[in-house]
Amino acid sequence: MSMDRSKGLALVLIAAGLIICIHKLGMHGHLMGILMPIIMVGLGYVGITNGKKIGWLIAGVGAFILVCKLSGFLAIAFAICLVVYGIKLLKRRTDFYPHEY
Repeated sequence: MSMDRSKGLALVLIAAGLIICIHKLGMHGHLMGILMPIIMVGLGYVGITNGKKIGWLIAGVGAFILVCKLSGFLAIAFAICLVVYGIKLLKRRTDFYPHEY
């Protein structure tokens, strides 16, 4: 199946309609707050590949907003990494240092 502009536009309109319906039914789970920065990053990427300098700005702002929105998840991931690293340090053998008794 080849993609042309009309099929791409149709897919975008279908996706937008589904997102609006999900939002109106109350099952969105803050989807729009995360989806808009992802769309900005995507549009920025398209601008960058087409040689437009504004693409860098749009992608940068979208990435910054996305990192801010996902900061709670990133903090939990960082905490899990700290716990795993601490467990690895505890399991490491301390036989490397000679005892002076």
